[in-house]
Amino acid sequence: MKPPAVPRWWLKAAAQGALSVLPGAPRVDEWVRGKRSGHALAEDYFLTKWHHVTAHVRALTGRLDGDLTGSTVVELGTGWFPIVPLGLALFGAEVISVDANAHLDRRRVARVLQVTLDLVDQGEISVPDGPRQELLRRLAPGAMGRPVTDNLAPFGITPRVADARDLGRLPETHGADLVVSNNTLEHIPGDVLRDIFTEFARVSAPDARMSHYVDLADHYAAVDPTITEFNFLTLTERRWRWANNRLHYQNRLQIADYKALLDETGWDLLQARNTRRAKTALDGLDLVPPYDQLPVKELLVVKSHLTARRR
Repeated sequence: MKPPAVPRWWLKAAAQGALSVLPGAPRVDEWVRGKRSGHALAEDYFLTKWHHVTAHVRALTGRLDGDLTGSTVVELGTGWFPIVPLGLALFGAEVISVDANAHLDRRRVARVLQVTLDLVDQGEISVPDGPRQELLRRLAPGAMGRPVTDNLAPFGITPRVADARDLGRLPETHGADLVVSNNTLEHIPGDVLRDIFTEFARVSAPDARMSHYVDLADHYAAVDPTITEFNFLTLTERRWRWANNRLHYQNRLQIADYKALLDETGWDLLQARNTRRAKTALDGLDLVPPYDQLPVKELLVVKSHLTARRR
């Protein structure tokens, strides 16, 4: 009799866990990503991020096509493809993108510029006419031949590798009008998030806004069709410590946790646009504490767009 197969998600977790303890793990992980997917930028992925761009614009201006000229935006979590910072810059903002690690490289940045221009010309996305659109048309064709800074600085985009809990050494972030993130918060421990939100409240403008996209689902469900987006809520804290890892950490916070963190750190929630699954999505799952005690309506939230105002 064959032993039961090891679930695909567990194999991925084990591989990531082993990778996370290697010297220079983030760089090794980036190399593995590059080998697996190269520098491809799928159009549906781009358009999802562009939806974030226009929603962030609306969070500050009240309009999807609002003018951000004169505004300073801080992005938490630069990531690999700077679609959101470029989009916000094309709407007029000065953007400081803060990440604990340096992920940007010349090829991916060049790819973002070119895909943005292509989609503008195809009518798939809209950006304001003016100097920055002209700059995009001038820089995109030769972007591969320039370093990252030379492709981003002309748009007013400044990437910074720093700890967002201490922005004292980043005076360019002080007085920020808008703070944004894009599927980043779920990868940060709750106590660290509390410190980050507190620091943003300290340095931002008196009437600043925050706009955060959060993915509350079990990310391993994306690689293993045999589990659901709620699978990690069936794992005890001990088992989850084995599955979780530093490279692709997931905090398992629920929507009420994020709302509480905002309130505790000086931010008033303006709106939570939630995506929920049907109640049947929890059928057959043996949830562990504390999740087995939470309201079903909260548990079913798998995505949320949170907007808040500095108190």
